[in-house]
Amino acid sequence: MSRHEPTPDSDEQPSEFARVLGERLRAARQGKQPKPWSLERLGRRARVHWTYIGEIERAETNPSILVLARIVHALEMDLGEIMANLPAPPPGKDPDA
Repeated sequence: MSRHEPTPDSDEQPSEFARVLGERLRAARQGKQPKPWSLERLGRRARVHWTYIGEIERAETNPSILVLARIVHALEMDLGEIMANLPAPPPGKDPDA
């Protein structure tokens, strides 16, 4: 599970940044009309595996900007809408540590 942060065995909690981003994506997906989109439908449209989108929505992983752009484009939104006023991202790990 190298791409996951945090791992299920970790005591570390998802960052506020990841939590809010995931909530926004889920709200956009579920707000599609005339009926909410499933993870599978969004995954097909975005060309991103639906389970990975679910992990992003649950703040279990942080997507690359390319993956995020694909998802947001599939939702027919602007990347700026999703990113506006997000909490600060968590600090990175010290590469010299």
